[in-house]
Amino acid sequence: MIILPIGPESEPEHTAAPVSRPAPLQSTLRVLVYGFSPAERELIQGIVSLSQRRPLRLELTRSEAADSADVILIDGADKKVMAWAAKTPMLAGKTVVQVDGPDTLAGVTHLQRPVQWPKLPSLLMHAVDPNSSLLSTRQALASTF
Repeated sequence: MIILPIGPESEPEHTAAPVSRPAPLQSTLRVLVYGFSPAERELIQGIVSLSQRRPLRLELTRSEAADSADVILIDGADKKVMAWAAKTPMLAGKTVVQVDGPDTLAGVTHLQRPVQWPKLPSLLMHAVDPNSSLLSTRQALASTF
């Protein structure tokens, strides 16, 4: 049996210097969300909260700040949202991700339900930039062994 001392005298006299690690590359993706059920909105907000400690952070924007959004996430099954999206010039030049819906808007990324909400950050980043270095945390294999 090993007994470890407990208390202030248990601290070692020689503490190693903390190892400094390089700060991870961090990027923020601003997302504007239109439509979705209250349950889906809670899931989206939860994913945004969880992303705060990740290399790719999500940030929800309000419709008043729509110009600053990097991605617009719309519910294609909501007829009001789709009617709005069809006549809104704001979507031109923006990355738009449409979830479901019978008609897909031209030039948007289309996802089908059920959406794997935990993968939302990578899904959105892929829509913005399919070649992004933030999509995978895996290291490339060396070309020679």
